[in-house]
Amino acid sequence: MLIIEPQTGDIIKANIAAHQFYGFSKDKLESMSIQDINLLSPEQVASERALAKSENRNYFIFRHKVKNGDIKTVSAHSIPINYNNKKALFSIIQDVTAERKYKKALWHYQSNLEHLVDKQVNQIDKTKRNLIHILFLSILLLSILASFLFFLLKRKNEAEEQRSLIAQIVEQSPVSIQTTDLDGIITYVNKEFINSSGFESTEVIGKKNSILKSGVHQTALYENLWHTITSGKHWVGEFYNQRKNGETFWEKANIYPLKDSKNKITSYVGIKEDITQLKNDEKQLRLASTVFKTATEAVMVTDTKNKIVAVNEAFIFITGYQESEVLGKNPSLLSSGHHDVEFYERMNETLEKSGQWQGEICNRRKNGEVFYEWLSVTALKDELGQLESYVSLFSDITKRKKAEDKIYRQANYDSLTGLANRNLFVDRFEHTLEVAKRENNTVAIFFIDLDGFKNVNDTFGHAKGDMLLKLTTTRIKETLRKIDTVSRLSGDEFAIILSGNHDVFSFEKIASLILEKIASPFQLEEIEAYVTASIGISIFPDDGETSEELLRKADSAMYKAKEKGKNNVQFFTKEMDIKAQQRRNLEVELRKVILNKELILHYQPIHEVSTNKIISAEALVRWLHPIKGLVAPSEFITLAEDIGFITDIGDWVLEEACKQAKYWQSQFDVAPKISVNISSVQFQRQDFISKLVHILEKTQLSPDSLILEMTESLLIQEDDQTFIQLLTLKEMGIALSIDDFGTGYSSLSYLKRFPISILKIDRAFIKDITSNSEDEALACAILAMAKSLGLKVVAEGVEDLAQCQLLTKHECHFIQGYFFSRPLDADAFTEYLTQHI
Repeated sequence: MLIIEPQTGDIIKANIAAHQFYGFSKDKLESMSIQDINLLSPEQVASERALAKSENRNYFIFRHKVKNGDIKTVSAHSIPINYNNKKALFSIIQDVTAERKYKKALWHYQSNLEHLVDKQVNQIDKTKRNLIHILFLSILLLSILASFLFFLLKRKNEAEEQRSLIAQIVEQSPVSIQTTDLDGIITYVNKEFINSSGFESTEVIGKKNSILKSGVHQTALYENLWHTITSGKHWVGEFYNQRKNGETFWEKANIYPLKDSKNKITSYVGIKEDITQLKNDEKQLRLASTVFKTATEAVMVTDTKNKIVAVNEAFIFITGYQESEVLGKNPSLLSSGHHDVEFYERMNETLEKSGQWQGEICNRRKNGEVFYEWLSVTALKDELGQLESYVSLFSDITKRKKAEDKIYRQANYDSLTGLANRNLFVDRFEHTLEVAKRENNTVAIFFIDLDGFKNVNDTFGHAKGDMLLKLTTTRIKETLRKIDTVSRLSGDEFAIILSGNHDVFSFEKIASLILEKIASPFQLEEIEAYVTASIGISIFPDDGETSEELLRKADSAMYKAKEKGKNNVQFFTKEMDIKAQQRRNLEVELRKVILNKELILHYQPIHEVSTNKIISAEALVRWLHPIKGLVAPSEFITLAEDIGFITDIGDWVLEEACKQAKYWQSQFDVAPKISVNISSVQFQRQDFISKLVHILEKTQLSPDSLILEMTESLLIQEDDQTFIQLLTLKEMGIALSIDDFGTGYSSLSYLKRFPISILKIDRAFIKDITSNSEDEALACAILAMAKSLGLKVVAEGVEDLAQCQLLTKHECHFIQGYFFSRPLDADAFTEYLTQHI
């Protein structure tokens, strides 16, 4: 049995008997056309159709070629059907090769017999011809009678064989077939009906089709069906039926009335195909189409010739191009020219090797605007492994990238001069030293401090001071190569990294040129100002091998230049390292501060603006020196880190802060949480968690009353040990806060990975927030990002009402700074709590 597309002759479906007869596999046979196996030319096919019509035959005789090369004579019985909503021919192919050979042999035998009789008759005496003629007529009559009887018997056998063959074809058909009588009672079902419905033939024969009803369809459907077939017409439709086990399924049905020779309907035959999978596929296609159209990510499909064949609404929205403007075009119409040829070659190489590529790409919208996208490209292949198309998904990351770039620049560049800040300077310096060690080069550090800048700033105002710093930057850069790094470390302090085959004399020459340029008058609008510079120089490898050591020694040399009258250059010498000696003295004193009880804690409140309630207090360590008085943390914390004493100070601060928080809880019904800064060294210590647990047990402070503040540098490593330790703290109930957010590193991935609860915006972003739109935009970006990640935000360094109101407007609900209170000692803070709780 074959199902054939009538227009093209393509074989759509073939049963097992067809595979066995033709010798081809199922997939191969169903990929062929009837013309591939039919040896008759179109003219011969037309001739055979005309002959069958003239002989009133309902079949055709064709010559088909099977896989092994044999030629088979076949009869083809074909009827039109509706298959998968398309017209098709249902053809029963029967091998009649043997029959045709037999008929040909019989005809040949009869011809030879007649020829032999004629020959013998001519040799007989004419006198005996009458007798022989009578005898011949008798023999011939008997032969005709025998042949006729043989023909009748053969036709009967052929009819029985054909009926048997058709019965086998119907029984083995891949579609469900059933017959019913005029009352709709089932009289026959084939094997596929049994397989599909789950009912045995004995369970359905003698019953109506209602046994399969699922109850979904309205009565009108069945009434239309019955009206159609009882009128002698063919009915096509779909049923949502139910199998014996209760499972529902979809069927496509073709129901025909069968008529006798008098054109009277005798029964009905139903040919049904399970289309459940087709329905599910259609559902998936509709879903995929909906997802394609409504996806927030842009989707672009290109063919093997790199021509666009489909785009979705997000593509149109992001690029500005309408669908009609891009279909058939090359995706290069989006190119911004930002990437070189090698970039796209690498992309194509990756696609060819792995079938996928993803990364960041810079493209251009229809309006000419450049935008950044995160692009994922996948190569799709067909079932034969041949490339079919490419699917590209991309999202517009322009806003995110700009926000990240702002944070990165804020963290690594000086906002006033555009120079590298200390973070970037140290990073580049360390890289330069690594290269110098490998290539045996000399590296010099220039530490520059402006003489008289404070006087300009105080006399003419900060605006004029900022102008002078910008002009100083320009003058310094004019004396250097583009590859040299210039940094503004702070205020009026600059640093330069010079590398290469320089000697002391060339370094001094460059420094002298810088002094000369800076000493020239500065025109600050209507004001002419004068400053000079003091420059200290340290050289690798003579003066040290680390960036920290070399920068410190250049700083010492710079102070020596100031001592010598300013506006001069000094190279570091061992004799000038007086400051280093003072530092060592301070180190000795610092190691005794805990024993001598010279450390004290001050507390600064963090307010919730909407309620004005104090939600927490940050503990800030101070050194009460017996001679120098109160020493600020900036003067001893770095030293403590350098000498490895920071963990001792950190443990003391943590215990004292927890003890104070517990005291406040005993004095007030609602006491604030206590927030304590933790250094990287302290946190990374193996016994940090156990020490913390011990302190909490000792002070009897609940973990949920404690907030630990840490810097971004602690989290940037993103190692497993850090993650486990932070998770342990979170599970204990301790809140985790990022201090000075935005001043560290540019990677933000740790915010998603680590269990952070609070971000503290550094005071550097708050200082000029009411007058600097960039600072405001950056703060807004941090607030928006924190909100999307479900984090609380505390703004540090808020000093006036305008700053507070602007931050509140942008939904920053927690404020810390002089606007509410300076850091207070324990007694003063207790009094402050009495007034605000």
